[in-house]
Amino acid sequence: MATRARTGSPWRFWPRLLLIIPLALVAWVPFYNRIEPTLLGVPFFYWYQLAAIIAGAVVVMGVYYLDRRQTVAAERRARAGGSTDEGDTDEGAGSGARP
Repeated sequence: MATRARTGSPWRFWPRLLLIIPLALVAWVPFYNRIEPTLLGVPFFYWYQLAAIIAGAVVVMGVYYLDRRQTVAAERRARAGGSTDEGDTDEGAGSGARP
């Protein structure tokens, strides 16, 4: 079974660096460990965590779509380049590529 080295820059994975944002939002607890300001009577501690969860979901969704767009573009470039031995390579393995 012949395997081909993956081509491309590590910058292809730059959207995954955006996943640091949700981590940073909740990692430093002293930043949001307070009661004021309240939002509709809900202390800051609770509504900030809820907002961080929603923001985290939006960031993860954005990273998914950016990564998928780059993966699909890379697959199209590979097909346009005349790749004929598709059956014996494992280029898409583990990259979230469609089967």
